[in-house]
Amino acid sequence: MAFLLGIDVGTTNTKLRVYDQDGEIEGEGNFPTPLFPDEEGELYDPQEILRKILQAISRFPEEVRQEIVALSVSSYAEVLVKVDNNGKPLGGSIPWYDNRTEKYFKEVELDREEVYRVSGLYPYHIYSFYKLLWHRERERETFKKTKFWTSMSGFILFYFSGVPSFDYSLASRTMLFRQRERCWWEEMLERVGLSAKNMAPLYPSGRVLGPVREEVARECGLSPDTLVVTGGHDHLCAALSVGVYKKGRALISTGTTESLTMALESLPSLSIEGEEKPFSWGHHVAYPYYYAMNGIYSGGYSVDWVLKLLKEDYSFLENCSFSLSSHIPIFFPYLLGGDYEGARGALLNLTGNTGREELILGLLLGLCFEYRNIWEKMEEKLGFRVKEAVNVGGGTQNRIWMRLKSTTLGKNIFVPQDREGSCRGAALLAGLGAGVYKDFEEAFQKTFRVKETFEPQEENQRSLEKWFRTYVEVEKDLRIINKKLGVLYGRE
Repeated sequence: MAFLLGIDVGTTNTKLRVYDQDGEIEGEGNFPTPLFPDEEGELYDPQEILRKILQAISRFPEEVRQEIVALSVSSYAEVLVKVDNNGKPLGGSIPWYDNRTEKYFKEVELDREEVYRVSGLYPYHIYSFYKLLWHRERERETFKKTKFWTSMSGFILFYFSGVPSFDYSLASRTMLFRQRERCWWEEMLERVGLSAKNMAPLYPSGRVLGPVREEVARECGLSPDTLVVTGGHDHLCAALSVGVYKKGRALISTGTTESLTMALESLPSLSIEGEEKPFSWGHHVAYPYYYAMNGIYSGGYSVDWVLKLLKEDYSFLENCSFSLSSHIPIFFPYLLGGDYEGARGALLNLTGNTGREELILGLLLGLCFEYRNIWEKMEEKLGFRVKEAVNVGGGTQNRIWMRLKSTTLGKNIFVPQDREGSCRGAALLAGLGAGVYKDFEEAFQKTFRVKETFEPQEENQRSLEKWFRTYVEVEKDLRIINKKLGVLYGRE
């Protein structure tokens, strides 16, 4: 039996799953993704992440470890790991959501249209370009000592294989990658004091880097024949796992963030001029397909935030009854920022009669409205409609949220049996690289299973339509309010 190991290094948790070739889980492990504090917030700890991954693999039964024919890694985007001459990480990695780079975003002048046209990204402080500026200024000595920069996925794969790599999908999130030419953007690298030779070599996802190093095989009990395969962006790995690699289907990934991914068969020719919610585009892990992506930075994060404030857990959500009333507030989900500088969250229409249940419903509705707003703008710009979506991630456990989402979007939403799509997608890439599957379609058909389908509730659609249109109008006013508050709080 051929087993496949998928590893997903996520914002909050790191997960490992061993699958057989039919997609059945044969082993699993998880742990909180290690962070450590620094003077400006917190940093990911690549060495500790790696140590815990090796420890988790070692805990799988020996008979499982020996049958693993290939492994791959998905990870969050926008995060860089600096590697020294000895193959060790030089300090921590700035989380994708960190705001310490905002000052560089404000200070560095760029031709935003050109950046979007070349890199597929609308300039924003979370991207790797700005993180490199911070490293250059604040960590001058380690910056000089860095042999190469890679992604978190690339670093883990480097340890297993000994081969440096940076896959196209994660490179697509750096603002340093020329999408059409599939090469590093030298002019942008020069602006941060680097060149292409300072970056790990580029590869498509699903390419074999080589067998696992003998030392690593002995360390965690893997077969020395286990192949190491390039992985990719966590949301795009999830998209692969549910068949979102051809035009017509969309992925909703609900974790700390909530992303929307639509597959493209060719690179779009787009402009950001007049665009309120610009989406990113680039290389899919399902090479040679492409993606268009947008989302809510604080999707699941918002739900966790309000439950923590209310001292409730997720079981509370299942007991909520959906009923629109004048006491329900409207939530604007920008707790971790939004698509414009200075975006901050808001709760509007609070009254003395707003209770715990109304507060929860208002928050969930706000997330659904924002999602539809993003969805419609993407469809308009791309010029096609998507009729259905697959939703993965921990948020799929919240059935009231799923029902509201389906009704607000007016689309069927399928939830797969395995909600950890990023792990499964990484395992499928491993299988494709090892020849377990002949192509994406075979991998999808053999492993995808639907657990539950959510359909729009017609009785609530008309009421929600009115609320949504009001949300869109008020959101425009909120931009003005946030700009004024930015002056007050020193963000402008």
